[in-house]
Amino acid sequence: MDTQNIENLMIGLLQKMKSDGYSKEVVSNTKWIINHFKKHCIERSIKTVTVPIMAKFLREKYDVDYYNPSSSMQTVLRRPILILYEFYLTGTFYKTHQKERTIDTPTQFKDFYLKFRDFINFQNIVVNSKKRKLWVMSEFLMYLNNTGINDITNIEVSTAYTYINTLDRYAHATKRIIVTILRETLEWLHSEKLISFTGRQAFPIIRKSPNTQILSYFSKEEIQRLLDSVHLDCAHGRRDFAVLSILVYLGLRIGDLANLKFSSLDWNNNTINITQLKTNNLVTLPFLDNIKIPLIDYLKKERCPKSSDDDYVFISTYTPFNKLVISSFQRIVNKYMDKAEIDYSTRHHGPHALRHSLATNLMSNNVPISAISSVLGHANTRTTEVYLTVDEKNLKSLALEVPNV
Repeated sequence: MDTQNIENLMIGLLQKMKSDGYSKEVVSNTKWIINHFKKHCIERSIKTVTVPIMAKFLREKYDVDYYNPSSSMQTVLRRPILILYEFYLTGTFYKTHQKERTIDTPTQFKDFYLKFRDFINFQNIVVNSKKRKLWVMSEFLMYLNNTGINDITNIEVSTAYTYINTLDRYAHATKRIIVTILRETLEWLHSEKLISFTGRQAFPIIRKSPNTQILSYFSKEEIQRLLDSVHLDCAHGRRDFAVLSILVYLGLRIGDLANLKFSSLDWNNNTINITQLKTNNLVTLPFLDNIKIPLIDYLKKERCPKSSDDDYVFISTYTPFNKLVISSFQRIVNKYMDKAEIDYSTRHHGPHALRHSLATNLMSNNVPISAISSVLGHANTRTTEVYLTVDEKNLKSLALEVPNV
């Protein structure tokens, strides 16, 4: 963030806060602290703002720990600087902030961690991805500390291997994500000339055919039971039915569903246009009646008419009516899986399983794989080919007869 841009960023941030309904006192306090920060940067000839610079300002000016505020007052004093930086990175900001994981960072790695954090914050990726990478680094540094390694330059390939072998408490998918992030981290360490080996040398990328993976899916009958289990007149029933309808009939990833905005809904042309978080690709999906009718019902009879996140379709049912977080959509699916008494003991049963189910059931109806790929927003049909592994009907037609013995 360029120091010269602080003023313009502050104006945009304050306008956003006013439109979101924040009080005059909160807006005024935010402006006051940001102006002090701008003056701090100018007096010290700081041209580029980084996280360590913001942390130093808060420590010197207000005795506030940027990474771990110890009281509600420290949190209030930190917030204007925090949301200014978030507004610079994303064009918006979080309504609430949890304590940073850096509280667990060993003292001897503190300066190194701040440098790594600065590197991550300037990457052009979504905020949740940044937090995930910082969490992996924090956990890795804790492991180094516990094994007696006090200098990052002393790690070896065997160090990374041994660390991965301690992660049995995590699910396989989570462990795979950690390995991927650790590989990228080691690549950065090598580029900074802190270690002698690259991330790819430590964890070579092994390509495998997507057809080797067997996915969980639910039959058409099970999907219908899931939808039938929703009672519209119950608390949040209309919202939950609209959510499940979109997941079932469009197979949206929950990140895209959480970020679904009214501007994405083209009522005249019966299309939904979204930019996928995972691929950053724009996809156009059919605005089916099976989705439109439940959505209209939710918007007219249940959704709060005014909220601080008014652009988003699905919002919380309590003030300040922010957009629903991803975990809320996961709980909705799990709730009605149980209510419909669907046996998922041997299958994944979250929102992504509904995405798999849509693809598989379309394939069982002989829908071309290119059309399925378009619905799911896959950039390449080879990604969609993984669903061939659960196309039981067509697989059986290809099976060889068992010869007589």
